[in-house]
Order: sequence, then structure tokens, then C-alpha cells
Amino acid sequence: MSKNLTKLLILAVIASIVAAYFLLDIHAHLTLDNIRASRAEFETLLEERFLTVLGIYLLVYMVVVSLSLPGALPLGLLAGAMFGAITGTIIVSFASTIGATMACFLSRYLLRDWVKSRFSGFIEAVDRGVQKEGALYLFTMRMIPVIPFFIINLAMGITSIRLRTFFWVSQLGMLPGTFVFVNAGSHLGRIQSTEDIFSPGLIISLALIGILPLAAKKIVGILKKKYGSQEDHSELSVPVTNPAVSFAPQGMPSESLIHLAEANQQGCSRCEVCVSQCEFLKKYGMPGDIAQGILDGKNSTDPFECSLCDLCGAICPEKLSPADMFLDMRRQAVQEETVDLSRYSPLLKFEKLGHSNLLSRYPAQKAHTVFFPGCALPGTRPEITWRIYQELKKALPSLDMVLDCCHKPSHDLGRDDFFHKNLQEIMGKLRDLEVKEILVACPNCFKVLNAYAEDFKVKTVYQVMAEENSFQEVEKPGRLAVHDPCPLRYQDGIQDAVRRLLKARGIEISKMKNSGKKTLCCGEGGAVGFHNPGFARTWSLKRKKRAGQDMMVTYCAGCAGFLSRQGPTIHLADVLFEPEKALAGKSRVSRTPMTYLNRILLKRRLGKKG
Repeated sequence: MSKNLTKLLILAVIASIVAAYFLLDIHAHLTLDNIRASRAEFETLLEERFLTVLGIYLLVYMVVVSLSLPGALPLGLLAGAMFGAITGTIIVSFASTIGATMACFLSRYLLRDWVKSRFSGFIEAVDRGVQKEGALYLFTMRMIPVIPFFIINLAMGITSIRLRTFFWVSQLGMLPGTFVFVNAGSHLGRIQSTEDIFSPGLIISLALIGILPLAAKKIVGILKKKYGSQEDHSELSVPVTNPAVSFAPQGMPSESLIHLAEANQQGCSRCEVCVSQCEFLKKYGMPGDIAQGILDGKNSTDPFECSLCDLCGAICPEKLSPADMFLDMRRQAVQEETVDLSRYSPLLKFEKLGHSNLLSRYPAQKAHTVFFPGCALPGTRPEITWRIYQELKKALPSLDMVLDCCHKPSHDLGRDDFFHKNLQEIMGKLRDLEVKEILVACPNCFKVLNAYAEDFKVKTVYQVMAEENSFQEVEKPGRLAVHDPCPLRYQDGIQDAVRRLLKARGIEISKMKNSGKKTLCCGEGGAVGFHNPGFARTWSLKRKKRAGQDMMVTYCAGCAGFLSRQGPTIHLADVLFEPEKALAGKSRVSRTPMTYLNRILLKRRLGKKG
């Protein structure tokens, strides 16, 4: 069944429900008079068939809210009369929140165009508010109900807010008002005569209804002061360069690219959550639309401007991974020769030297476990690399070290045949040495080897060191913001090990937005800096802004180098082995061409002592 036909069927069902609601005069029965008149009958039904009554009530309430039908307020009062203040509040809280989330969902996936045209100006204002204040903006709207809730439900469906966030913020924000009205209903249900109208409980409930907006405004003000914007939180305006030439593939897409494009075209809900977080997608549009262009033979998207960090996949409500499609577009561009790889010659020379006899090194003896530090760490921090090696050997005396390049640059540039050829050569050498386990320090090496070296167990040195935990707290530990490298965004075990190591040193870890699974690219990803430096710099500036005044620490030598251009950034290994220097910003970090000499000297050192 096609996606359009599915939408039409859903709309037909919704239209039928709405028609039945009004034709059967259901709304006419939801009045205060009927609630009072039917109190005894409700009590009898509840005693005889509690679950049935509860199920019908929940269904009606969720349908009313999700389809923005009249009757939500009387239903809230009815809950108080039927179930009492506390139980009724719990029931209405979940029913109203589920219904509101369903309305948001319908707006996002079925009624997007209609809602945009009907509330265009209001939606633009709401979207700006969500971008600036995040979930707090929705919380404010829920706590101070100046705007009807059904309009909020529809408008939020067009913004970038995630449905999960919409659910819990709505439930929290609507809870005070829900209690006030349900509590009022619990007293209205007991009215026997005109004198009962002025019962103390009812008077208090009605007073609370009047006081709620003022109290809510005060509460929101306090929360904004504590957690909200102290300055303009809109993203920094970064001049984004436009490459002189586009490397967008133009030929007939390969079978693999067609498969990926179809998945993104059909699965993308056009919610724009990913677009709101990425300059590349702001320029080229939603993944579903990009995929449509590929399938229609009208592609204009240059995949070499994408960092391949997969933040879009991490935050996608539909669990898509557009980065896989953009990587395959790069592979096609390489096959078509529409990309000028000479632009990346410094990076490719770096990769070539790393794999050459000059810099690569394999043990002379067979080894069960090897340390594979990658290219950047041995070059920028050779002594730290050696100390990691010695630390690992305490637990693994027979450990040896392999120096080589995993060829991640070629992988990300779409040089697929070249990448697999050289990686298989590396794997062959490791098999000859009967290696079973590879310990890596570089996040890119981990991602490559974990994905393609199926014969081997791959772990990071940080996991091993966290298990041994031989580090002690320093005298003046300090406070750091952790930047998780994007190749490890889905590796929560590694992220946890890193934080345990920092805590062992006594480091206070500041809370930084966009960490863990939702981490940002440092700017170096996908070699975007060689093609569109503006896009690359945007990422590093965003990360610096998230860190605020805190020094950043990361466990990727490449990230450390790139982010240090925007603010103080140190490597985790510096904190572990030279904490005083690292926290004072005095770690010794080598630059090109010394990095090559360092790797040669480390190779010679291994030849003598490895």
C-alpha cells in the first residue's frame, strides 16, 4: 500500500469519526447540567463495570483531544465527578497528554500543509520560540493557557520538537490546570441544592482556577531565570562558503543508492527536526526531498558538504540514517569522476604515509592482543601514546603495538574499492599474527574496525583502563565539558568508560547540551573543511558555544586539534597521564611536520623495546 493511499484512508477514518460525533449529538450530552443530573447513574455504572466505564471514558477523551473536538472541559469536570480529584487527575492527565500528542502527530504527518496555511504567522513565531527556548517554551504555553490547547497541539506538529519531548513537557505543563478543573468537577458532582454551590471546596476550586494563570506566570519566570536564556541562544551566524564547483553525482544512481534513497523518501516525515540542527540540510532540504531528487534523476545535492556525522539519524523520529545515503552519493560521485579528489590531496597523502613502510609497523612475533593507536595520537602525543601502551601492558603483558592507518579518509571520501583493498591488506597481516583482539585509541579507527573487521574483537583503550582504574584523584581536579566524538555517538559503553576515568581523576564533568548520542561534529568530519570551510567552522563554533566557559576534553586527537582553534580543548589521555599540565592548558601537542617525525621515532622505539 502506498504512503499516499495510507494517508487517505486515515483521513477517511478521521472524517467518519468527526461526522459520527456531531450526527449522534455526543457533544450535546457533554454539559454541566448532564453531569450533575447523571451523577447517581455514573456511580452505579462505576460500581458494576469500572473497567468498561474507564475504557470508554479514556477512548472518548483521547478522541476529543486528538481531533480537536468540543467537549474536553466538560469531560475533565466529569472525571472529577466520577473518579474523584486524585484518581480523576491521573486519568485525565494521561488521556489529555496522549490525545494532545496524537493531535501533534496528525498535524505533522497528515495535515502539515493545511496547518501551515491556516496558522502560518503563529507557527513561525512558535518555531522561533522552540528554537530559542526549547522545551521551556512549550512548558510556558501549557502553564499559561492564553492560546487554546488544540491550536498549540497543531502548531507544535509543524515545529522541530520531538514527539517524546512534546509528550512529557505537555503532561508536566498541563498537570496543574488538570488538577484544578478535575478537583472542581469532584465538587460539582456533589451539588444537591443551590446552597451547595457555595461549598468551601467548590469555592477553593474556583479560586484556584482564577489564581492559576498568575501563579503559572510566576513559576515560568523563575524557571526561565534559572534555566532559560541568559543571552540570545540562536545559533552563531557563521559565513558559509559556497564551493566554486559542485561534486553532486549526476548519473543513474546505483542499486544501493536507489535502495537508500527509497528508504529515505518513503520514511522521511518532513518534520524538519534534522534540518533545524544542520547547515548542510538547511541548504539542501529535508532528506526525503533530497532522496526524491535522486530517484527523479534531478539531484543537485553535493554530498561532500555533509560531515557524515549522523546527527540527523540520531535525532530522526523515524529512525532513518540519511548519512548512509550521503556516503553512497559520495561513492557514486567517485565512480562517475565528478569529484576532484586533488582538493583532498593533503589528507590523502597523510593517509598514504600512514600506511607506508616508513610509518607502519607490525610485531615480529604473534600476538593475541594489539594496541592500534591510529595516526593522530602517535603524531601529536607520542609520549602519551607510549604511556598508554605501558599502562595497558600492566594488565596485558604480551600486548604489542601496530602502527598503521585504518583508511577512514578514503572510506568517507567514497573511495570504496581503494578503502576495502587496503583494509583487507591490514586485516590479512593481523590474521597472520593470529591477533584476536584490537585495542584502539582513535574513534575513527574504532568505527572502521568495528564495522569491517568482523574476525576481531575491537575495544577502546579507555574501556580497558576504566576496568583497571589505576588512576588517582589529582590535587586540583577542575571542571571539564566532555565532547563525545561523533563516530562513537552510539557507543554509550565507551562514553561511560571515559566519564569514569575522568571521575577517577576527580574531574567535575559539566553538563553540556548535545552530548552522547546527540553529540555534534567537531567540524573535521567528512573532510568538509577541504570543500566548504564555512560548514566545518559552524560545527566547531556550535560546540564551543555549548561548552560555554568550560574547557573541553575529548578522546579524539583530531577533535582536540580542530576544537582547540575555537577554545581550550584537551585530550583525555593528557588528563590521565599529565593532569596538571593538561588542566593548566600546557599539554605538549606537536604539529606538522613534527607529527611525522614523532611517528618514525615511536616506530624505532618499538623496535628496541616493543
